[in-house]
Amino acid sequence: MEAAIRWSPHSTQQTPRFLLIDVAGNRLRLCQIESIDKNNVKYKQLCQRDKLPNFTAFDWSKRDEHFVGIGSASGEATVVQIDADRPQSDFIHSFPIKHQRKCNSIAFSLKNYVATGLDRVRNDFCMNIYDLNIPSLSTVQEPYRKLASSEAITSIKFYSGQPDTLIAGVSRQCVRLYDLRDSGGAGVAQYPTRQVHNIAIDPLDENYFVSAGPTGDPTVSVWDRRFAARSNPGTPGDASHATAVLEIRPVVDNSQSATIWSLRYSGTKRACFGVLSNTGEVKVIELAQHLHKSEQHQNSTSPHAIAWSSPHYNKVSHNLRYPWYDERHGGDENSRVIACDFMAAGNPSSGQCVLALHPSREVEVLKVPNPAPRINVTALEEIYKNRVLVARPSPKQGTVSEDLIELQNRVLGEKHSINSVPKDSLSGRLDKLTIDHPRRKASTVTIPSAAHSSRDMHEDILTMAYPDAKLGLSDTLKVLETQKRRCQEGYNLDCRKNKEVVANDPWLVELWSLITRLDVLAYEGGMIDEGLDLSYLGVVSIWANKLGSNERRLVGAETPSKSTFVDAIKAICRKKEFPTFQGIQTTFPEHRQLCLAMCGWNLSKKGLRERCMALMDQGEHHKAIVLAVFKGYKDVALDLLRYAVQQKLLQNIGLGAVIACDYVSEEQRHMCSWMAEETDDPYLKALLAYFISGDWNSVTEMTQLSLTDRVGVAIKYLDDERLSSFLKFAQTEAIVYGNIEGVLLTGLAEKAMDLFEHYIAKFGDIQTAVLAMARTNPLYINDHRWAYWKDIYLAQMQTWRAFLERTHFIKEHNVRSVTRNQQSLNKPSSPALSIRCHNCQMNLALRRNLKNKREYLATDPQQPMPPHKRFLGRQSSGNGLSCPNCGAQMPRCGLCMMWLGSPDPAKPGSAAALAEEDLEARLMVFCMKCTHGFHGNHARDWFARHAMCPVPDCQCMCGLMK
Repeated sequence: MEAAIRWSPHSTQQTPRFLLIDVAGNRLRLCQIESIDKNNVKYKQLCQRDKLPNFTAFDWSKRDEHFVGIGSASGEATVVQIDADRPQSDFIHSFPIKHQRKCNSIAFSLKNYVATGLDRVRNDFCMNIYDLNIPSLSTVQEPYRKLASSEAITSIKFYSGQPDTLIAGVSRQCVRLYDLRDSGGAGVAQYPTRQVHNIAIDPLDENYFVSAGPTGDPTVSVWDRRFAARSNPGTPGDASHATAVLEIRPVVDNSQSATIWSLRYSGTKRACFGVLSNTGEVKVIELAQHLHKSEQHQNSTSPHAIAWSSPHYNKVSHNLRYPWYDERHGGDENSRVIACDFMAAGNPSSGQCVLALHPSREVEVLKVPNPAPRINVTALEEIYKNRVLVARPSPKQGTVSEDLIELQNRVLGEKHSINSVPKDSLSGRLDKLTIDHPRRKASTVTIPSAAHSSRDMHEDILTMAYPDAKLGLSDTLKVLETQKRRCQEGYNLDCRKNKEVVANDPWLVELWSLITRLDVLAYEGGMIDEGLDLSYLGVVSIWANKLGSNERRLVGAETPSKSTFVDAIKAICRKKEFPTFQGIQTTFPEHRQLCLAMCGWNLSKKGLRERCMALMDQGEHHKAIVLAVFKGYKDVALDLLRYAVQQKLLQNIGLGAVIACDYVSEEQRHMCSWMAEETDDPYLKALLAYFISGDWNSVTEMTQLSLTDRVGVAIKYLDDERLSSFLKFAQTEAIVYGNIEGVLLTGLAEKAMDLFEHYIAKFGDIQTAVLAMARTNPLYINDHRWAYWKDIYLAQMQTWRAFLERTHFIKEHNVRSVTRNQQSLNKPSSPALSIRCHNCQMNLALRRNLKNKREYLATDPQQPMPPHKRFLGRQSSGNGLSCPNCGAQMPRCGLCMMWLGSPDPAKPGSAAALAEEDLEARLMVFCMKCTHGFHGNHARDWFARHAMCPVPDCQCMCGLMK
């Protein structure tokens, strides 16, 4: 590292200063910002110190802004005075050492100590601490303390809040915590790790610090000193459990072997630090914590358990500068950032800023993006600004599906309009096709595809075609109510009811139809045989003979093998009396038959006719006819076509000849390709594609068809090798894109969790993910993600005040979470009804230990308590008049204006009066609409004579809501 830049910890708005450290030229320059023009800094030099000894470490004194410490290459600590008022002063004092070696780090403390970390040398201490409080520094020769015997020290940092405590990185061993008041000198705690470089402590929360890996290892570990492994005096302690709370590996782009040069905390925002690599990449990372707690029944060794084992996570990352070799954002290597530091105290710019140094010694200000602006949206999806209503959802016209259908027709009608009747130019052309020609090879004629795939159309429904189409604000707020309204209309675990609720989304309807088929297959152990439980597995798992990792799928079998799996499928097909598979020659006909049952393709001729007639009634005429052909029932297809022509639902364009024909000539195939160009119906286009090419693979590749139908065609007509490749690719694609159609392939098993993770990330529909996967979590899957999603969904229902729906979901899920041994896998849930604080929504019965609150620990008894924290002193009285969690006062009674929870002042406190006490006086009642509260006896007396709420200007007819 040839140069560095450090923002002065003593800067003010009037004197924004920084230090330029020229390591190669052995020079220090104190500079002050004059102006900032388009992020370019114009500065003037106040003082310069050159001809310094070769140094490898530096730090700025926290007590005296005129002192800078440098650690020389020979190991000596040197204090240099750099004073803008005395630029000619050359005060320099060095602290010699016995054995010369490189100084890796130097650090000042608020007690005016300076510590140096040195390379290892045998039988000598590698960390020396000097006391600068001695009146005459010229008399200081020996260190105040000597620590770390024969251990190379790579990095040192003092704590500001505890100046006698420091953190040091021991090369290739550990990060160790020292207390200078401890005479032992062995360290009070340590963390075994190799990430011991560039240690930085969060000044806004000194419990946390970060460290980086060595050269070539761009790893950053976040540590919590409260969980360090303690050490006995003189001997290292058991540090087996002292691990990082978060590890980011790699933290920067490592495609060209990056090394972390600088690691700095923001100083203005808690849990925010910046990283600089030798490739010029500057990244700012903001951390956060979640409150999710893993349930006891979940296996901690599951693939995603580690992600939720720690409450810390990377909230957001900002790439302020990319590596110089980056294809999109890179540039000249000579223009990369070589040093940077946060502008904390005295920052002349607004927001978080990073001071960056370039090789040309130009200084630039890099601004960290501000968080996205927030708007105040109430529980009723209304937007307020300064207590003034800005917008509210447009009025409801019917059920949620009816309202969404109206919006979808408005924004999607023109974009995805599909003409169910082919163009007139098709009329008569198909009549020229004959069946008199011999079988031909696959055609190379390209079949034009429709404009949008099935997945694209579903994404447009979920996003209302944004950004191509934009709804008004009122309609957008109405869409935000979708999950709430679905919950209130009964969107739960009943598939039949769910299909009615999501009728506006055919893809979600198909999802619940699929789950219905899986329920029917698994009914009364229908998918259990040969000691294996195949319930709710997907097509890919069935075809690949993969059971999954959960031991609850083993019913007596100890080590499931491929032959056992195959025997189980054969036994299940015999038990369910599936007909013999009719399709391509295959080694696994039972596998295909079971997979077709999952697709809903195992219908009898009568069932198929009824299903196709239902499609005809819905206006999907070509789809009904073509699906009958795909499923192998041409006679049903011809009957449907004849009916459609007679009822004038379709024009007689010779489609019957297409269905009945098997062989065509090259000229006729080209004619079919022209027809395919002119039709807009994807199913008719798919039939023509097969008719032209003679290869069913052309149908499976048409993404305009639903994935269920493509999979059905593949299972019925593709050979074993091509079917395996198709299913594997289709599953991977569905997971990557979060395509909910892919649940057919993944089943409700482990892979479905990955699919729903991407689905939630793209569309935010956590409701469907929780309800769909509730059948297998935790019965067959131990995945922490679902438990986290469920907690979020339950909290949402609590916010929506959907208490009965919440209780119903918990009850139904408990029923489905019972093993074959009648063992419930769900813990008893907390009471469904509870009195909660109107401010923080926490249970008023929960009492927390105030000593664990950070506000309590941070309170200085010499300082007056801020007004917003004065309630903490009253919580210990237990009078019940304030929330024990946030301190907000209980609401007042709308009649007597006394705090709810307080005794009625009109009643005497004698024992006789208590014996005759009105029990309703102890109750607190609230109106569920206007949320005003009353003492129980006051509400009873008031509403016995009135219907309107007693609170002035409320006008809520509380008395009529019984």
